[in-house]
Amino acid sequence: MNTLEWIVILELVVLGLLGIMQIAATFISRQDPNDPVAVFCRTFWREFLHPPMNIAINPARYVEPEAGPRGIAGHPEPTDDDEFYGRVPKAADGTVDKVDVPILVEPNSAADEVIGRDGDGIKIRVTGEAGDGRSNKALIEMVATAIGVKPYQVTLTKGHYQTRKAVQIQGMSADDLAAKLESLPEAE
Repeated sequence: MNTLEWIVILELVVLGLLGIMQIAATFISRQDPNDPVAVFCRTFWREFLHPPMNIAINPARYVEPEAGPRGIAGHPEPTDDDEFYGRVPKAADGTVDKVDVPILVEPNSAADEVIGRDGDGIKIRVTGEAGDGRSNKALIEMVATAIGVKPYQVTLTKGHYQTRKAVQIQGMSADDLAAKLESLPEAE
């Protein structure tokens, strides 16, 4: 028998034991409805196995959340905790904008620096090798500074050990990125 079959058998045994407990809890709850075994069984079968019930909202009591400083209802201005935990602002539809940026890295340079725009991407010089972990961290920090976002919004997605890389920037639309790239000088 493989592992999956053992897991299924174990689940069936647990459900069988809980079924037996439910039968016992039915008799126990006739004498004491607040008995811990009866409460556990009632809660288990109602909450964990059955889908949640739809609760109707009374329109007379429902109050629309006020728009926060960013103008989106229910989405207040970001706090220091948001930055600490790496939360990025959401768009009006509740999604997080993400955009990919190609990066061309020149390894073994004299200093870590952003050279400029390279087509629809960025050209960067790093002091270490292209696949060095410290160079990748420096690359993320330089891209964040050049684009004007926090480093936690930049994720290296492709080319960890190559000179051609790609990063994903969260919380920025493609139009915003194009405007930021236009402000960078053209790479040599």
